[in-house]
Amino acid sequence: MKRFPWFEVILILVVAVISLYGAFADGQNFSIRWFTRDDAYYYFKVAQNIAEGHGSTFDGMNKTNGYHPLWMLICVPIFALARFDLVLPLRILFLLMSGLSLATAIFLYRLIGRIFAPAIGALAAVYWVFSLDVLNRVYKQGLETGILAFFLLLFIAKLYEFERSWREKGVSTKELIDLGALGALVIFSRLDLIFLIGMAGLWVVFRQRPMRYFLLLDMASICFSVLLAFVIKASFPEYYEFEDVVVTMIGVSLVVKLSLAYFLGLYQRGRMRNFLSLLGSLISFVILSSTIVGVLMLIIAPIRDFDSFPRIVLIYDAICTFALFGLVRLLPMGLRTSDPIPPSEETPLVQLLTHWKKWLLDAIPYYGVSFGTLAIYMLWSKFEFGTFSPVSGQIKRWWGSFPTRVYGGPAKNIRAFFSIDYTGDSNSWHPVSTVLGGWAEQLRLLQIVDTWRYVGMLVLFALLFYCLLLLNKRKSKTAIAQLSVIPLLAGSWLQIFYYHMQGYAAYKIWYWTSQLVLVTLVLSLIFGMLYKLVHKRSFVAQVAWLPAILLGVYLCYNFVGYVRHTMTHGEWAASDPYMDLATFLESHTEPGSVIGMTGGGNVGYFIKDRTIINMDGLINSYDYFQLLQRREAGKYLAEGGMNYILASMDLLDGLPYRGQYNEYMEWMDVHYGGKDLVRYHSEIQP
Repeated sequence: MKRFPWFEVILILVVAVISLYGAFADGQNFSIRWFTRDDAYYYFKVAQNIAEGHGSTFDGMNKTNGYHPLWMLICVPIFALARFDLVLPLRILFLLMSGLSLATAIFLYRLIGRIFAPAIGALAAVYWVFSLDVLNRVYKQGLETGILAFFLLLFIAKLYEFERSWREKGVSTKELIDLGALGALVIFSRLDLIFLIGMAGLWVVFRQRPMRYFLLLDMASICFSVLLAFVIKASFPEYYEFEDVVVTMIGVSLVVKLSLAYFLGLYQRGRMRNFLSLLGSLISFVILSSTIVGVLMLIIAPIRDFDSFPRIVLIYDAICTFALFGLVRLLPMGLRTSDPIPPSEETPLVQLLTHWKKWLLDAIPYYGVSFGTLAIYMLWSKFEFGTFSPVSGQIKRWWGSFPTRVYGGPAKNIRAFFSIDYTGDSNSWHPVSTVLGGWAEQLRLLQIVDTWRYVGMLVLFALLFYCLLLLNKRKSKTAIAQLSVIPLLAGSWLQIFYYHMQGYAAYKIWYWTSQLVLVTLVLSLIFGMLYKLVHKRSFVAQVAWLPAILLGVYLCYNFVGYVRHTMTHGEWAASDPYMDLATFLESHTEPGSVIGMTGGGNVGYFIKDRTIINMDGLINSYDYFQLLQRREAGKYLAEGGMNYILASMDLLDGLPYRGQYNEYMEWMDVHYGGKDLVRYHSEIQP
C-alpha cells in the first residue's frame, strides 16, 4: 500500500498560502521590493513587445537577442497581459517562481529520499524552499535561474534513473534522446550550462569505463592547471594581458594531455590498483605532455602574434598537472572496495578499436538533441540578429578588456578568479563557502593571510568529507554516482573558468545556480552518510525527522516574516506610482519622447507613452554594439530620433562610451539620483 505523501502535501499547502499572500500584495511592492533588477525587466519588456507583435526588441526599434531563450519563451504569454495591467504579469510571475521553487524542492525530497531516507530528503527540501539565501539567489529577481534549477534537478533525477537501470537493462536510443532533450532544456535555461550538459554526456557515454570518472575531472584539472600557472606568473591585473595565450594553451593542453593520458593507461582499472605503476605512468605522462605542449606553444606563438609566451608557466603547469592528475586517481584508490579484479584488461588501443563505434552511437542521439538544438538556435540567431550568441555576453567580455573597472570589471584577485570567494558575486559555493569564510575571519589571531586561512578551511572541509566517505565506501560511491556529483562538479568548474579566463565583467551571483544545486546535493550526501552510520537502530528513522521538522519550522518562520515585511497589504494607495523614476521622466519629457539610459530595464517597463533605449547595449542590437565599439553610437541614436538622455555624465565621458554622445547633447540642469537629464538632438550642437 502506497504511503500518503504527508510531507509533500504540507509543503504544498504552506507554500501556496505564502505565495497567495505575496501575489495579492500592493502592486508597488513588486517594482520597489521584489522584482528590482534591470536584468529581469529586460526580459519582461522584450516579452511584452513580442506578445504585442513588435518582435524581439526592448525599445521597439532595435532587434536584440540579449537573453536566455527558454525563460523569454515562458515570459511571453505572461507579459501579454501587460497591455491590461502592468502589475498583473508580476503577480503571476510571483506565483510561478513559488511553484518552481516548490517543484524543485519536491524533486530534491524524492531524489535524496530514495538514495538515503525521506527525512534527509526533507532537510534538503525545506532548505531549498524556505532559505532566504536561495530565494535571493534564484527566485526573487525574476530571472531565468528559477527554471534553470527546476530543469537541472529534473535532469539529475533522470540521470539517477539511468544510473539505476543501465547495468541490468542496457540503454535504449530513446533513453539517450530523452536525456538529450532534458539537457537541451537546461542549456536553453542558461546557455552557459552547455559545459555541464557536455560533461553529463561523457558520463553517460563512457558509463562502463573508469573514463566516466577520470576524463571529466581531468578536463577540469587541465583548465585549472593552466589558469593557475598563469595566475602565479602574472598575478592581477597583469594576467589579462595573456588571455589569448591562456585560451590557446588550454585548447592545446586538452588535446595533448587527454590523448596521452588515454594511451599511457591512466584510464585503466589495473593502473589504479598499483601505486608504483600509477606513479611511473604519471611521471612519464607529465614529462611527455608538458614537452609536447611547450613545443606546440612555441610554434603557435609567432603564428598567433602573441606578444610574449612566458615559458616558466610550462613548469608551473607541469607541477599542477602532476598534483591534480595524481589526486584525481589517488582519492578513488582510497574508496576502493573488494571488487574482483578482472582476469585481463584491454590495452587502450584495443579498447578504442573495439568500442569506438558503440561510444559514437551513444553520443549521437544525446549530443544530437542537446547540442543540435543549440546549433539550430545559434544559426537562427545569426540569421535573425546578426550574431550567434547573446549580445549581452559579448558586451560584458568587451567591458572586461578595459583598463578601468567599468561595471565592476573582471576578477581582481585569485579568490574571485576561481570563484571561491565567500562574499560578493564571486561566492559561487554558498552556503559552504560563506560559513567557512566566516570561520576563517574569526581566526584573525593567527598571523596568516586571510586567503590562506580560508583555503585552509576549504581543505579541512574536503578532508573531513573524504574521511566520512571512507566510513561506508560502497554507499559513498553509489551515492556520488546516483547524485551525478562528478559531471556536476566538472561542469560547474568549467562554467566558472569560461567566465574568468577571458576577463568577463559584471558577472552576478545568480550565475552560479548549478553550483548551489551541487552544494545542496553534497550537503545532503553528508547528512545521508551520517544517517547511514546509525540507521539500523530501530528508532533512528523516526528521530531523523526531528532535525528536518525543526529546520523547516525555523526557516519557514523567517521566510514568512520576510514575505510579510516585504509584500505588504494596504501600505500604498492604488494611485501611487510603481516607480518614482518613471514618474520623474514623465513629468520632464513630452509624450512620445525617446529617452536613452545606461540600463533602464525597469523604467522601460513602467514608463507611459515614452520609449526607453538601452545605451549600454546589453538589451540592444548587435549592430549597436559594433557602433558603440567604433564610437559611432552617438550619431546612430541622433539619427534614430532619440530626444533625451538620463545618465551620469562622468560615465558617458569614460569607457565604454568615451564621450561619443556629447556633441549632440544640450544641458538642461535637471537631475535625478546623481544622474543628469539632457536633451538630445539630431544635429551636432554648437
